[in-house]
Amino acid sequence: MVRRATAKDVPELADLYAHFYAEDAIAVSADDIRKNLAAMLQDDRAAVWLAEDAGRIIGFSSATLTLGVEFGWSSEIEDLYIHPDHRGRGLARRLFQTAVDWAEENGAAEIILMITPEAEADQGLIAFYEKMGFTRSGRVVMYRSGNQ
Repeated sequence: MVRRATAKDVPELADLYAHFYAEDAIAVSADDIRKNLAAMLQDDRAAVWLAEDAGRIIGFSSATLTLGVEFGWSSEIEDLYIHPDHRGRGLARRLFQTAVDWAEENGAAEIILMITPEAEADQGLIAFYEKMGFTRSGRVVMYRSGNQ
């Protein structure tokens, strides 16, 4: 079953996010995961969906909206994760398509996503996203931590 996440899902969902970030070698504290997840669930410009099996959360996707001059409304598929024990059943496609549909329903003229080198090496995600209609943009992603 796929459904939209609510505030009551934060504890269990935060634990699954911690597994996701560890798998992709992304350093995020448990406190930050809980805090940011709770904030996303209260913001109309963000959404998180869950996949459940026997009442347990086994996967998730999330997306956000932003407004800019180049594209107007755009969306980033922030996260997509299925616990390794539940992969290969089409859940990632379903969660991903749910996020894409939400972005388009909310007026996104562009949808972007980022793939870490670790995720590509472990899971070959570029091929997955190409099958979903995405292409490489040729742009370089850079960032600066807000702590600097």
